[in-house]
Amino acid sequence: MMLTLLRERAFRRLWLSYSASAAATGMMPTALTLAVLDGPHGLSALGLVLGARTLGFVLGSLPGGVIADRYPRALVLTVSSAVRGGATAVVGLAAGLPLLAVCVAIGCAGAGEGTFRSAYQALVAELVGEDRLQEANAATTLSLRIWLVGGPTAAVALYAGFGRGLSLTAAAALWLVSALLAGTVPAKNPSAPRSEAGTTMLTEFRQGLDEARRHRWFLAGLGALVAWLALGEAAKYVMLPVVSRDRFGSTALIGLALGAYSAGAIAGAVLMSRWRPRRVGVPAMIMLGSYGLVPLSLAYASQSWIVIAACAIGGVGIEVFNIPWFTAIQREVPARLQARISSLDFLVSYGMSPVGFALIPPMVEAAGARIVLTTAGLLVMGSALATLLVPGMTGFSDPRSREHDLIEATR
Repeated sequence: MMLTLLRERAFRRLWLSYSASAAATGMMPTALTLAVLDGPHGLSALGLVLGARTLGFVLGSLPGGVIADRYPRALVLTVSSAVRGGATAVVGLAAGLPLLAVCVAIGCAGAGEGTFRSAYQALVAELVGEDRLQEANAATTLSLRIWLVGGPTAAVALYAGFGRGLSLTAAAALWLVSALLAGTVPAKNPSAPRSEAGTTMLTEFRQGLDEARRHRWFLAGLGALVAWLALGEAAKYVMLPVVSRDRFGSTALIGLALGAYSAGAIAGAVLMSRWRPRRVGVPAMIMLGSYGLVPLSLAYASQSWIVIAACAIGGVGIEVFNIPWFTAIQREVPARLQARISSLDFLVSYGMSPVGFALIPPMVEAAGARIVLTTAGLLVMGSALATLLVPGMTGFSDPRSREHDLIEATR
C-alpha cells in the first residue's frame, strides 16, 4: 500500500520534495495570472508571460533528461527546484520589473519544471523496487492531483488577503523547501556511471531517441497522448465555457465539470495503487480513449450531468493510463536512459497541447462546434484503441526489446 511505502525514509523524503513542488506548481498559473494582471503591464503582457513559462518548460525538457541521466538525480532535483524558487521569488518580491525580465525569470522557472519531472521519474525507479513502482507512481499522482485542486484556491486566498506578491512568494518558498528536501534524499548507487566519457549532450539525446524507437508500445502510446492533449483536453478547455454559457445558461458547469475530472483522477490514482491488471495496456488504453466522451458530451449532451459524468470518467481514465505508463517506462527502459525517455514523453505530449488550443477555435469557426467536437472525440477514442494492435502494447512491454536486452546481457 502507498502508506507502507511512505514509511521508507528515502522515498518519503523524495515524495515530500515532490509534494512541495506540486503545491507550488498548482499555485503558479493562478498566482502568476493575478500578479501580472495586477501589475504595471496588465492584460497585454499575460500571454507573453504564460508563453514564456511554456517555452521554458519545453527548452528545459530537451536537455533535462540528458542532465538527469548524466548527474546524480537528487542533485538535479535540488538545483531545478532552487532555480524555480529563486526565479519566482524575483518576480514576486521585485515590483515594477521590466516585462522582459519577468518573461526571462518565468522562463527559467518553466525550464526548472521541465528538468525536475524527468529526473523525478527516474529517481523513483532508483529508490523503489520494481514490485512497488506502481504504488510509488500512484502516491506521486495522488499528491499532484490534490494540489492541482488546492493550489489555485490557495493562490486566490493569499492574493485576496495579502496582495499580488505573496502568492508568488509562497510558491517560491515551496520550491525552495522542495530543493532542501531533495538534497536529503540518499543515493542508492552514487558511483554508478551516468555516461561514457567524451560523449556530448547531443549524442546522449540521440541515444535517448534510439532507445525510444526500440519500444513500439512507447511510440504508439505517445501518439495516443498527442491526440488526447491536442484534441480531447484542448477541446474541453476551449469549448466547456462556451457550452456552459450558451447551452446551459450559466458558468456553473465549468467548475462542476473540472471538479468532477479532478475527483475522478484522484479515484483513479487510488484504484491503481491496488489494482494490477495482468495485461495492463488493455484497460490503460481503453480508459485513455474514454476521454473521447468529454468532447462528445460537449457536442450532444442536453443535460449538464452528462458532461459532468464524462469528465469524471475521463479523470479516472487518465490515471488508469498514466500510472502503469510511468511504471512501464521505469521497468522497461535501462536506468541510465530513463530520464531521457521521460523527458521525451513530457516534451512530445505536453508540447502538443498549445497546438490544440491554437487550432480548435478556427476549426470551430470554419466547420461548427458539433462537427469539430464529434471528430475530436472519435479520434481520441480511435487513436487509443488502435494502439492495442501494436506488438507489446497490451503489456507495455516490447518482445523485440526484451530479446535485444538478453543479447546485450550475454555479450
